[in-house]
Amino acid sequence: MEKKGRRFADEKQEVRAVSEAPSDSVEKHENKHAQKEQRLKEKNAKKLEKLMKKQQKREKKSDREVLTYEELPIDERESDIEKSSPRIKLSKKRIIAAVLIIVILFAVVFFVSNPERFSFESTKNFFNYVVMNRDSDQSFPLDISGESISSGNFIGNGLDIVYCSDTKTQQLNNYGRSVFTAPHAFITPVLVSRGGYELIYNLGGAGFQVIDSEHTARSLEAKDDILLADITSSGVYAVVTESSGYLSKLYVYNENDEQIFAYSFADYYVTAVSLSESGKQAVVAGVSALDGVDISALYVLDFTKDSPRYMSEFEDNIIYDVQYVNDRSACAVGRASAYVINTSNGEVTTDDYEGRVLTAYDINSDTDTFTLSLSNSGDGRNCDIISYNSAGKSDRSFSVDDKIIDLSTHKGRVALLTNDEVMLYSKDGKKYSEKGLRSDPHTVVLYTRSDAYVLCTGYIDTISL
Repeated sequence: MEKKGRRFADEKQEVRAVSEAPSDSVEKHENKHAQKEQRLKEKNAKKLEKLMKKQQKREKKSDREVLTYEELPIDERESDIEKSSPRIKLSKKRIIAAVLIIVILFAVVFFVSNPERFSFESTKNFFNYVVMNRDSDQSFPLDISGESISSGNFIGNGLDIVYCSDTKTQQLNNYGRSVFTAPHAFITPVLVSRGGYELIYNLGGAGFQVIDSEHTARSLEAKDDILLADITSSGVYAVVTESSGYLSKLYVYNENDEQIFAYSFADYYVTAVSLSESGKQAVVAGVSALDGVDISALYVLDFTKDSPRYMSEFEDNIIYDVQYVNDRSACAVGRASAYVINTSNGEVTTDDYEGRVLTAYDINSDTDTFTLSLSNSGDGRNCDIISYNSAGKSDRSFSVDDKIIDLSTHKGRVALLTNDEVMLYSKDGKKYSEKGLRSDPHTVVLYTRSDAYVLCTGYIDTISL
């Protein structure tokens, strides 16, 4: 207050002095006063400018803007965003990179788990029948209400399915399109399929048909009524027939229909036959009876020798099926026991069912394994699912309460078919999924680790599990 009073007193004195001074002095004093006011304005302007800069700095630090975003020009908006939000921009990049990594990892895991879906055949089918929409009038579910197909005449062929009805043999790809169709006139047709070759024979008749890898069908006649047959992926095939003077007779032919081997069975009716992939050996199962007891036999036949290389007999059992799991061993599935025979030395490994009832089985030469479903109850329920390696050792098993009517395996997975659904498990019992069916099912064929064909009354379908 004291300083202000002095200033006002000085100003009054100056005014008084000016009013008493001559006119020239007044003009000089006014100029001097105007210059002083100008300097004061400039000084105040500089102070205001500094205050504005400080205010702008404080606003930038607190992420506040003087103008609203809509009031800024477009070029200033973009530059302001880039300057004011580097952390946001960086976090977006990290999020995008993380998402890409997750997608890539998911794709790798999916590819490793399902390599069949990315195979050449699957990719070709996708482009032909989905992208190009070729033959779009036929797809799954496929209506077969006018045809009769038995459970054993429904066989997987890679990603495709081959079936034989009472009028034709047909192969379908995984989109339900026909790969080939071959009509026949057999009363009781039975289908055998291996690696792109099919053999269809008339059970109890002499006629049979061979379909090669080019889908060319040729009709042939056996020397007697046919009981069984088998074929390899190289076109070598075997036919077991009735024979006068013998219980059964085996004939083996090369891909040119030339006979390369024959063997007559005097003591056993042949119940199953399997050719090695080399086309140089066969394992044959037979059955006979002694004092009311069923006796089964396993033969290992070498096509360069006249007599069996090995032969083993088993009491109180009937062998239903036999198949090579690799070039050194074959598995035989029976009513009361299963066997693995070493075709190099004739040793047999036996696994007794211990009173359990066989409800379904699958022999998988792709993985050198076979899997059984054995029921602990009289109605077929409470099944033990047991997998065996090529040496006949049980390595994995689990149990289910359901009644299993069929099963199929593929690279560590097991598809179990009940009366109304399909369930997917690992061989050690981990359940992945299940899917209901809309009519009576008969057969399931797992063709990838999570996809299966199902034969039901009136239709064929493919399901993803």
